[in-house]
Amino acid sequence: MEFMTDTLRVAHCSDIHLDGDAAGMNGASGDYYREGFARVLAEIRGHDPDLMLIAGDLFDSNTATDGTINWAMDILSEQPVPVVMIPGNHDCLEEGSIYHRYDFNRISNVQMLATEVGAIARVPELGVAVWGKGMVEHAPSYSPLGGCPERPADCQWYFGMGHGIYVPHGGETHRSSPIHMQEIEDSHCDYLALGHHHAALELLSDKAFAAYCGSPTDTIGKGATYIVVDLQKDAVPELTLHAIS
Repeated sequence: MEFMTDTLRVAHCSDIHLDGDAAGMNGASGDYYREGFARVLAEIRGHDPDLMLIAGDLFDSNTATDGTINWAMDILSEQPVPVVMIPGNHDCLEEGSIYHRYDFNRISNVQMLATEVGAIARVPELGVAVWGKGMVEHAPSYSPLGGCPERPADCQWYFGMGHGIYVPHGGETHRSSPIHMQEIEDSHCDYLALGHHHAALELLSDKAFAAYCGSPTDTIGKGATYIVVDLQKDAVPELTLHAIS
């Protein structure tokens, strides 16, 4: 199958934590997280991406207010590009989840991947397929990348998303939602957009192209950050970490 998209630009954002407690953010007001999300969306639009991936924790908890949820849905609907997203551990698919109560898939440019076993969202005009799944319980038994299928034959670009803690080769963890480097290297995806670590972390090798983008509302590590990935047919992708100005 031939596609017209020999180049693609993807924006990757995660861990926004809308309706979080801003008390510890240097005296920030309660609007801190909304302002941070609006700011990162504005900066992302300036890069003119073709696609945006949100890798979990858009909300700080499933008790986010209806006003904040509706605000988030409205601002996502205003983005000029397709958006694909997954839940995180803070806004997981537990009983009473935001994503049980609100249908983000009714937003015309948004696809929410929230099935427990995983699913693939498609953006046919870009030749894009995106795999991800919905976390029901943040537990050691949950594998964010578990079951990621092989690359579909009918796409030009294949992306995966996962939300959990990074475990390097030879490492062990008893913490919840582990993402092992071996799983990353075994992936058939052109890029894995990961969330959960608020400090950005690039995981690049001859077998892997993945990253944690950090958080646009937390200045830990390299600051409040997001990622832009440029892909070109038959070339190594280029990843750029941006700190919000």
